[in-house]
Order: sequence, then structure tokens, then C-alpha cells
Amino acid sequence: MNVRSIIFDWDGTLAKTLDLWLEGFQRSFEKRDLTFQPNEIVSEFFYNYDKVQERYPRMDFPAVAEETRGHVHQEVHTASLYEGVQDTLNALKNKDITLSLVTSSARKLLNKGMGAHRLEEFFASTVAGDDGYGHKPDPQPFATTLERVGANASETLVIGDSHVDILAGQAIGCQTCWFAPSHNRLFHDFDHIRSIGADHEISRIRELVDLT
Repeated sequence: MNVRSIIFDWDGTLAKTLDLWLEGFQRSFEKRDLTFQPNEIVSEFFYNYDKVQERYPRMDFPAVAEETRGHVHQEVHTASLYEGVQDTLNALKNKDITLSLVTSSARKLLNKGMGAHRLEEFFASTVAGDDGYGHKPDPQPFATTLERVGANASETLVIGDSHVDILAGQAIGCQTCWFAPSHNRLFHDFDHIRSIGADHEISRIRELVDLT
């Protein structure tokens, strides 16, 4: 496999921030004497924010969402990285592979999370969700990244934990890798993502080194 450039996702790929979102929702619901199981929170509230109020008309979901975002912003510096992230980034840089990052998270949140682990030095480009380039699966953030770093799509690998990462990578002609650690089973439908047909599937981030 000819890979000269890798575009990483952030949430659920490099950092275990999805756990913070779950924790934020749990705390907000507890304040309102509402009880949901973790899998219910993920399926009902993690995605399609615009439809939540229709399903739960008596819930002040905008307030819940705002409290949850506040919790994540406050605690993002405590989020753990997936095992082997820093060693893997070092190894890839030593192989002269250009590393970039595209995330749907806000710039302020991304900078705080990356800064806590001093990861900024590894990436030639980062695109955040509020930088104005759209959101996955829109391929525009990836097109912008390729242009910034002077990389070809055919020689670039997109790695992420979500179906939108794989779809965006496929749309722009990049090679794709689905990151599927067991830790993420709570947050994603593995069967659905696997059906999309990423070029590669790994369960440990350090497997990237052998792929390249």
C-alpha cells in the first residue's frame, strides 16, 4: 500500500472523548431525574440533534445539550488517548508520512484536547468543525487538507471510527481505514460501518505502522 499522507479523525480515533459526551449527558439527565441506559443515550441523543425534541417534547433538550457541551469543554483535557497513539504518531513521522487531522469538534475543543497531550507538533494541518469547511461526510474538509499539505488523494489514507469518516474518504478518492477497537462498540453500529467497505480495519492504532 502506497501511503504518503494520513488524515486522522479526533473523537473516538485518537482520543476517548466519546466517553466525555456520554458522561455529560448522564449528569444532565441525573439533574432532571431522568434515567437512560448508556446505549439508549448514544442511540437517542448522540446524533440527529434536530429530531430529539420531537421524540421527547417534554424535555428541554437544548439545555441538556448545552450542559453536555459545557461538561466536555471543561473536562476534555482529562480525556485519555487510545493506547499507542503517541508512539504511533512518532513512528509514522519517522517514516516521512505527512499527518493531518479533520474533526467535527469545535476548534477550541480540539486545541484544548490536543494541547493536553502535546499532539499539535505531529500535524501539518488540522481542520475543525467550525472552521467553515463543512462537516463529514462532506468531503470538503478533506479536499482542503489535501490542498494544504500538497498530498494526492490516491496516496492518502483516511482513518476514523465512524461511518462518516469512511464515506468522506471514499468520496474524495482516498484509501480508508476503519478504527474499530472494542471500546467503541457502545458508540457505533459495527455491522453498519463494516458494510460500507473500508479498505482496512484495525482494532489497535499501532497497526497503522504496519499498514504503511
